[in-house]
Amino acid sequence: MRNGKEVDKAIGQALHDLRSQKGNRTLESQWILRQLGDEELTKEVTSLSVVALHILSSLKEKDLTGVELASRLEVTRGAITRAAGNLTAYHFVKVYQLDVDKKKIFYQLTDKGRKVAAVHDKMHEKIDEIFNEQIFLKYTENEKRVILGFLTDVNAVDDLLNEML
Repeated sequence: MRNGKEVDKAIGQALHDLRSQKGNRTLESQWILRQLGDEELTKEVTSLSVVALHILSSLKEKDLTGVELASRLEVTRGAITRAAGNLTAYHFVKVYQLDVDKKKIFYQLTDKGRKVAAVHDKMHEKIDEIFNEQIFLKYTENEKRVILGFLTDVNAVDDLLNEML
């Protein structure tokens, strides 16, 4: 059984998933672009996918391989490869291999990528803060468990519908 904070976090993630599936990324994208304050960077970030932004955030702590990123972000390796190609082309990440294992390709943030990752993470912190203040405090732990179950079911149905189409 999840504790209160875990339920809040899971609901926040389920709402994020729901907003992403519904194409309501525009407001989040606009917020990120306003925070960057750099016209050249803004043009480049506009071409990035949600997966690409999450790759940048995932690389803040340490360099990771494509397989590690796919696992962490719960997306396909193909999605990582496509997004990473775009990130590399715009110099948000660098690619390297270790001398001892040429099969593994590692991704590393550049300073430019680190700046975008920081803004992306700040946006998620603000969204979490709003949910905590405006939503989570209004409901009991049991009500939040029901809400989480509902959102999980809605997202699962959307996943099935996406596979069908």
